[in-house]
Amino acid sequence: MFEKRMTDRITVSVHTADEVARARVARQLRALPGVSVVREGATVDVLLLGRHDDGALRRLARARRAPLVVIADELGETELMAVQEYGVQSVLWGQRLTPGRLQRAVHQAAGCCPRLPMVTALSALT
Repeated sequence: MFEKRMTDRITVSVHTADEVARARVARQLRALPGVSVVREGATVDVLLLGRHDDGALRRLARARRAPLVVIADELGETELMAVQEYGVQSVLWGQRLTPGRLQRAVHQAAGCCPRLPMVTALSALT
């Protein structure tokens, strides 16, 4: 499997219907070392999943453009099943988002560091 070196720049694309939230997360991502935010052709996709974004996860995951990191307000049972089904790399809770957690999730999705199994990653969030 291709493993990215820590010296390589990681490009990230942020997806959401809320442009204010997109700008906020893009600003957080730009502050991370080795990370650039782009609109298209990213190494990692980040999806901001709000309470009313029912089909957003399915649409983006099916496009399979890049490894996917989800930042969620909340996840119901259906969304939790979809996270596993669509191969989401990491799930972060929006209210507990920190620069360190965001950096680890992006770097793991880009293949820069070892990944935890999704079950372990989800249990660590509670």
